[in-house]
Amino acid sequence: MKIETLIKFRRNTLLNKIIHKLLLRKGVDIPSNVKIGKNVQFPHNAIGTVIHNNTIIEDNVKIYQNVTIGRADIENDFSDSKMESIKVENGSIICAGAKVLCKEKQMVLGKNSIVGANAVLLNSIGENEIWAGVPAKKIGMRKNRNTED
Repeated sequence: MKIETLIKFRRNTLLNKIIHKLLLRKGVDIPSNVKIGKNVQFPHNAIGTVIHNNTIIEDNVKIYQNVTIGRADIENDFSDSKMESIKVENGSIICAGAKVLCKEKQMVLGKNSIVGANAVLLNSIGENEIWAGVPAKKIGMRKNRNTED
């Protein structure tokens, strides 16, 4: 069964725990309180993907395998964390192995942005921006993208 299908069933609260356990068995940790929009894709079944529970993923986003979306302030307890949330806006792509790590407040990946393979992103990025490297730096802009969606 595809990850996208399991996530759709998750909306039924009765199935939440079962679906989460099935996802974990597939090597995917997406807590039930992660907000996931329409047409979000997890190519290659998102094996190894871990997403923090304070994450909002909007429509038409692609998240490849071995992606981590989470906290950068691991030295703090959960109660001491200054991280509020991570928002992945419409049309964004997070490539294989990328790490999106938020230290404080809200981190935003702008509409149609791309985080390159194995990049370590530590800050918010704007619409249509392409970021890559360790730590990630802006390397370009996507062209011909409608940001009015």
